[in-house]
Amino acid sequence: MDIRAFGSVYGQTSELPYASGYLWTPAAGPQTFPTCRAVRATAADDTSNVYLELNDAQGQLIPFSGFSADALLPVGATAISGGNVTSVVVLF
Repeated sequence: MDIRAFGSVYGQTSELPYASGYLWTPAAGPQTFPTCRAVRATAADDTSNVYLELNDAQGQLIPFSGFSADALLPVGATAISGGNVTSVVVLF
């Protein structure tokens, strides 16, 4: 089944573009949302981390760490909290 989005047609196995997102910083405090398709974390060095609640692990904040620069984490998450990243864009 092909998917029409953003003026193009994508095959079912294609990587689809993200529709929208919003910027989050650790100073903003914990944030919850219905779900996301990925997060892009901007980090200063390879010791950065961020905590996410995944769709299938409600109530558990799981640390993602060891990434640097702009890291795309393709996960379905429902909350974000803490960490020492510069910022995160939650992508839908």
